[in-house]
Formats: sequence, C-alpha cells, structure tokens
Amino acid sequence: MRAAGLRFAILVSLPGLQAFAQPPSPWDRGARLAEEGNYAAAVQTLTSALASSPAPTAAPYLLLSDCYVQMKRPTDAERILRKGLSAHPANPVLELFLGELLMDVQSYSLEAGQLLEHSVRTAPHDPEARHSYARWAHMNLRERICVAQEKAALLLPGLDDVTLLEMNTLLGICSGRIEDAAGARAAFRRANAINLRQKTYDPVTAWQYVQFLRRFGEDAEVQSIVGEILERVPEFGLARLERAKYFDREGQPDKAAEAAQLVLQSAGNDLDVERAAHGILARSFTALGETANAAREQAWIEAHPDLETPVR
Repeated sequence: MRAAGLRFAILVSLPGLQAFAQPPSPWDRGARLAEEGNYAAAVQTLTSALASSPAPTAAPYLLLSDCYVQMKRPTDAERILRKGLSAHPANPVLELFLGELLMDVQSYSLEAGQLLEHSVRTAPHDPEARHSYARWAHMNLRERICVAQEKAALLLPGLDDVTLLEMNTLLGICSGRIEDAAGARAAFRRANAINLRQKTYDPVTAWQYVQFLRRFGEDAEVQSIVGEILERVPEFGLARLERAKYFDREGQPDKAAEAAQLVLQSAGNDLDVERAAHGILARSFTALGETANAAREQAWIEAHPDLETPVR
C-alpha cells in the first residue's frame, strides 16, 4: 500500500474531490480532517455525508477507505471500496485501491490479481497500477507478467527515485527467475545506482542484488556490493555474514572469526544466521589453534540440532 502522505496527495488530486471542496461542504471538511491525521473525525464526517447524499464521483469512497486503512480497519476499508465500485463500476482507481488492499491482506488473492489486471487495462498509463500488478504477479509466481508490467511502467513519465528503486529491484528479481540474467543484471545495476545516491540507503534492496549475483557465482561483484552495504549500514547482519563466509572460503580464519563475531552482535538475526556464524567461528578457532573457543562454538551448534548446517 502507498504511504499515507502519498495516498492522501493522490486522493485530494482526484477529479471530483476538488468539485466538493466548497466550504462548508462535508467532503471538504472530511478531507481537511484526514490531512490533519484526525481519521476518526474524518470517518464520521464522510460517513454521514455518504449516508445523506450519494457521492457522484469515486473520490469520497477512496478518501474514506484510506482513513480506515490508517486506523488499521481493513475490513471497513474494503467495505467502502466495494460500495464505491457498486456506485462507479470498473473505476480504475477504486479497483487499484481494492486490489492493493486485498493483496496486502492475502498475497495470493485471485480477486486482487483480477482487479489489478483490470485497473491496468483501463488505465494503461498509470505506473502505480502496473507496479502493483507486477507485485501481485511476483508474489504469485507469475514472473513473466511481473517483468512485462515493470518494463512498461518504467517507460512512463513522472517516476521518482524511490519508485524507480522499487520497480528496478522487482524487475531484477523477476527477470532472474525467468533466467534473463542480462535483463536482471541491468535492472539491479540501475537500482543500485539509485540506492547509492539516496539519503537513506536501503540495505534490503541491495541484498536482493547480492542474492542474484551469488546465484550466478559472481563473487567479486558480490563482495563489492557487500562492501557498499557495510560502508553505509555496518550493522546489517546478512552482509556481515557474507563477508565472514568470504574470509572462511579464502582461508583467512582470523578475519573470518572477527567478521562472524560481528554477525552475532547484529540485531534481528534468525537461527540460521546464528548457526552459520557459530559454524564459521568453530572452524576458524580450530584453524587458529584456539581449542577451547572452538569447543565452545561446537557445543552451541550441538545444542541446536534442529537446524541444518549451512553450505559453505
């Protein structure tokens, strides 16, 4: 789903909402309350207005549903969007919002896919519709649809860097899955260039590039991207683990042990990551002749028998 600010900007710019914005219109009051973050009051105002006067455009339904989303009431948001579609059948923005809502609640929703696909057909120049349909396709293993939609979306004007970063990353993931290595590499490189110039670097997006490169055995470029991640977000545990694995493979047990210890100091590690780090420490301490430390690490590994030993 869109961020609240972006969603509101889209909503208040929709044709029809400005037509209502003549004080003391309830539509205008509801919009102002929503803009101020007073969603409960906006809901009350807009609900009363819809009950007494059916809205001639889709805009009030969109705004009211978005208020419910911000209040963590997706069932009510869905109800309002369906009510809007009953009044305005096949409206592409209503279909887009409902499709996104259903997809966020249940990623494999077939109805979400149908709504998003129809939204694209009725509004082919809307990059948000194409990107949302691509997201649904990716989550439902329909990678060729994902690739086609993202490629078409990237040709459309008006895309900011955050959106371009998301689109190119998803295009890289989906292209890689259909074995279009060249297309995936090009998309990931565009995404990486955008990421590097962002004020807030996104290590998770960069990690998708690392996973692609590892799949194709491009270790030198893997280490280059890992270095960029660690330079900008040094506490990112997955990048620390990748660096520890590299030193382990290269037969540098002192550096491998140091990197593995940093992995264990990172926040948010799952058990697989922790076990991989302890495995590297056990091997590194053995190679360094630190038998007591190696035994301690081996004891930790044996105390967690349900986890498979990671492949080096």
